[in-house]
Amino acid sequence: MSTSGAKSDPNSGLMKAPGTITEFVAEELRNRIVLGTLQPGAKVPVYEIAASLGVSRVPLREAVRQLEAECLVVNLPRRGTVVRELSVVDLRDSFEILQAVEPIAARRAAASKDPVLAAEMERWLERMDDLFDRRVSQTSEDMLHAHRQFHFALFRAGGEGVLQRHLCMLWNTCERYVMSSLPDVDRQLAAAREHAELVRRIRAGDPEGTAEVLRQHLSASLACSLRYLEGKGFDIG
Repeated sequence: MSTSGAKSDPNSGLMKAPGTITEFVAEELRNRIVLGTLQPGAKVPVYEIAASLGVSRVPLREAVRQLEAECLVVNLPRRGTVVRELSVVDLRDSFEILQAVEPIAARRAAASKDPVLAAEMERWLERMDDLFDRRVSQTSEDMLHAHRQFHFALFRAGGEGVLQRHLCMLWNTCERYVMSSLPDVDRQLAAAREHAELVRRIRAGDPEGTAEVLRQHLSASLACSLRYLEGKGFDIG
């Protein structure tokens, strides 16, 4: 397999290779969906993508199953794999579950008082700030990667296993809606302040304060996503 899918870490100067071929393919497909390259309702050209990525169909099928679990694609009779349509129900359900579960990881992260965790989150926060200052699009792959790594560092602090796995899936589902609602400079600036406050609360070893800041952050992201859907003609109730 080609290493073209390796991620460049701008802060360390190192290349981050994907863990497995399936993970590499899943991330490539996921990014295309979350960033809107593959639009809702569009057929996913799985065989063309396999050829372009230089992989066999086996890891591609495994990657598609992974994206089905994240509610990013569906398999339809006579159509094959298509990008899941946007849905107010999916949006509300995904955020409601994330709001219930992510604070668990937030409390554990703050209780650990781990300076390495805080430093890693701060590094990705600085990366997002740098991209913003350089006027890199809010819906770029670089911005998506930095935002994902910021939150996934928090998830890892919650411990390996069921919690981390479900948080990652839910976050990817929710991020599709967040990215769809951008660009929104006011929301991006507010999110940056919320991210910075999360890091500050974790450094201070404040579990409940960290969880509350996170709940506010998720509520604001949900509200922004709902406004986007309403503007597209969805009945948000």
